[in-house]
Amino acid sequence: MEWQFTRVADEEKVAADFRRLLFLPRLDYFQWMFTKAECRLRFKTMRDGLSKDQYVRFNRSLLDEAKKIPLVGVNCIHLFLPIVEQKEPNTFLIIEYLTATYPAIKIVVPRSDVQSNLLTHHVFGHHQELVRNKWGILEPHEATEPVEEHMIDLIFLPLLAFDQQGNRVGYGKGYYDRFLNACKPDVQKIGLSLFGPVDQIADVEPHDVPLDKCITPEKTWVF
Repeated sequence: MEWQFTRVADEEKVAADFRRLLFLPRLDYFQWMFTKAECRLRFKTMRDGLSKDQYVRFNRSLLDEAKKIPLVGVNCIHLFLPIVEQKEPNTFLIIEYLTATYPAIKIVVPRSDVQSNLLTHHVFGHHQELVRNKWGILEPHEATEPVEEHMIDLIFLPLLAFDQQGNRVGYGKGYYDRFLNACKPDVQKIGLSLFGPVDQIADVEPHDVPLDKCITPEKTWVF
């Protein structure tokens, strides 16, 4: 399967690559404040520039950090499915770990309803058929068992960037902000990023829902 990577033992190389990319002076990644549009452009470019080897190692380190998240009392976890060709965080690795280690936890993935601009949520199984939507995102078949938002205990969120206050920059369509506002108040909101944060996102809006944590290859940020 395309998401089954070989572990690379040299964890120091992961950390070195991570720091070198983050502190590349010509891109000014740790300037004090960015707009969402600037974040999208800069971090998309940064992600596109990852080598295959870096992408594999960063995802392995991301998985190691994800394994540290406490799951006591968690019965239902929501994850996005990645477009690996665009070097999004490879959540298939996390799904494989969760299903092997916590078989009682229900894994849920989204479908995009382009008519309503909302996400629907469906149980994900090992041999489930997946189809690509118009954006190239893998999704379960429409007939797959649905799950209501209030049943979800923890969400691993996609993003392009985040800041040190826990604000998240997504892809700009608002699907996840609407989804998060429909969830129960104590749902855990955990971002997944191959890179660390900017200092501050300049144009945070009242409807933006902040993260509780964000996992990167080097550490988990807690807000």
